[in-house]
Amino acid sequence: MNIFMTGSTGVIGRFAAAYFEGQGHTITALVRDIEKAKNLLGYRVRLLGPTVTDEQLTQELGKSHAVINLAGSPIATRWTNQKKKRFAESRIGVTQRLVRCLDQCETPPKVLLSASAVGFYGDCGDSILTEQSSKGQGFLSELCAAWEQEAKHIETKGIRVCLLRIGIVLSREGGILKAMAPAFQMNFGGFFGSKQFVPWIHIKDLVRIMDRCLSDETLLGEINCTAPAPVRNKEFALCLQKVTNSRFLFPIPIVLVKPLLGEATVVLTQSQQAIPEKLLGKGFKFFFPDLEQAIVAEFTTDNIAFTQFKNDSPDILELRGNFQVEKHGQYQLTSTTVIDRDISEVFPFFSSAENLGLLTPRWVDFRILEIPPFIGVGAMIKYRIGLWMISIGWITRIVDWQPGKGFVDLQEKGPYRLWWHEHIFTVTPSGSVMMQDRVIYRIPFGFLGQVVHRFIIKPTLLRIFKFRNDMILFRFQNL
Repeated sequence: MNIFMTGSTGVIGRFAAAYFEGQGHTITALVRDIEKAKNLLGYRVRLLGPTVTDEQLTQELGKSHAVINLAGSPIATRWTNQKKKRFAESRIGVTQRLVRCLDQCETPPKVLLSASAVGFYGDCGDSILTEQSSKGQGFLSELCAAWEQEAKHIETKGIRVCLLRIGIVLSREGGILKAMAPAFQMNFGGFFGSKQFVPWIHIKDLVRIMDRCLSDETLLGEINCTAPAPVRNKEFALCLQKVTNSRFLFPIPIVLVKPLLGEATVVLTQSQQAIPEKLLGKGFKFFFPDLEQAIVAEFTTDNIAFTQFKNDSPDILELRGNFQVEKHGQYQLTSTTVIDRDISEVFPFFSSAENLGLLTPRWVDFRILEIPPFIGVGAMIKYRIGLWMISIGWITRIVDWQPGKGFVDLQEKGPYRLWWHEHIFTVTPSGSVMMQDRVIYRIPFGFLGQVVHRFIIKPTLLRIFKFRNDMILFRFQNL
């Protein structure tokens, strides 16, 4: 299937694009910055930049079987009139253009999935909200209603339209968890208000809902993309406190936040007890119907281990000796993922430097600067990362290359005294592949470096490899 996407570089879009590409679909994405999108999506996604004309867009849409419209600038910020215009243009404006071009297609796609939000319902207190519930009051309600109305216009073309009223998406590297987790993990959690309902949804279930909408021709119209058990805000905070082992949890008075957010404070305070009635009626099974289970999944890192380095891997001792790894190694990170795909598909994916950005969180600001025409022993890869407002150049060299079995890259230039990364692939008796990242590294600056490692570098690497594992599972359908 050819799938055309907007909003592909956002949190939802990146996971969705990886998931559908892993299913064998061809993804074409309309993006604002092609170079940035390449680093976020990998190089197999076909990209169209902001200069594409309506005529060209119509041709591309005419080649597509489905359209997934996820465009929309972040709304959790202080609202000004200028920002409100940007919110509308990134949602209503983009949808208007898609509909206009879809209407010109001789052979239009069969289905349009167009994002909306549970903000459609406004602040509804304890009322249970289904897809049949009426529109609420306020800016967010009006924005969502206009957004949906633009998508509905194309129904006259015979295109099935699914309006995804998306709840609060749970993903460690985006949205509410990304914002709240740092404070909770430093033992000082907080929450705004206690009684309002939080209509949450785990990222895996959201992408699976999108998949179901593409394949189930009986699904159409408004669809609440929320878990079946919304919780009150205090319950949400208590659950996050339990999972993160935060010692303290404080209620934060809204009056302290309103001067900062102004009208946008409603994003934190409105209550929506939204229920996915339509999905439940179709027999959709949620992977994460329970909040604690969903949050645990985002913070579980059992397959990632940090240890002091011990040179105890006989299969690679000689190679390590050639580069004095046993002399300079200080710490070892080991991350293991089992992939239910054939090695002939798995190894080429990981051995392509073009997929490095796809497996890296957005906040790392990973950018590939130079890739050699071939990958093998001696190949040099140049890239740049941005951490803690610092731009860091990085060069790695491939020092071992065994197709179908593994490869090793060594930092030639970068922030570490040593960075030795072994990628090991083992085919299991069942035919799946156990992929293991084994990183041996040393931090500069002696004792000070050890302190920085404990409180900053180790937690950062843990988040990076956690995201890497999650994206691998999305890409290879191991959900």
